[in-house]
Amino acid sequence: MTARCHTTLSSLLNMSNSLVVYVVVFFLFLGSYALNLTALFLPKWLIFVTPRPFYTETTYGLFRLCRSYSGDCRPFPIEDQDCTEEGFCELWKTASTGMILAAVIGGLALLGLLATMCSNRRKRANGWKLLSALFILHAVPQAAAMGVVAYLFNSSSSFYVGTRYDLSFIFATISWCLSVVIAGILVLAAVLGPPDYAYESL
Repeated sequence: MTARCHTTLSSLLNMSNSLVVYVVVFFLFLGSYALNLTALFLPKWLIFVTPRPFYTETTYGLFRLCRSYSGDCRPFPIEDQDCTEEGFCELWKTASTGMILAAVIGGLALLGLLATMCSNRRKRANGWKLLSALFILHAVPQAAAMGVVAYLFNSSSSFYVGTRYDLSFIFATISWCLSVVIAGILVLAAVLGPPDYAYESL
């Protein structure tokens, strides 16, 4: 009787720990996904500030270019205005496509997390494999987009001297790094979990 009660208590604790891990992962990844979406839509990947006394800001987003002196934004890049340098527009659009792809994969990962959290213990015990893969897949296109923008920043003559990285670039970097860390946490929690972490019939 005592052994049976001990087994039951241990199983309940393992189930609780499993669910707790997924809840923590859910909120961490929600933060990563929010940064992904912010970087995607906020037109602040690069910024150029003119020297005083004529202070103005020009910010470059994946889809828009904004200038503070006019107070408006325009699509970016535009074929006849911004694509004079060979390969620039193609690479910039590749970066935006990467961020869109990451947003789609991130949405699927969130749905997968919710489904796993609401499923039985057997599925939760095995759900880490698919979820950790989705987290890595969420990180890869963001890292690629960041790399493309960094390459253009360092090599393209389309940007003024003094242009620097802005908030969206930083958000994208934090987002993909956080997704990789979350995937690692999930894998470690599964691999280093107690032996009876997997399903046992009571």
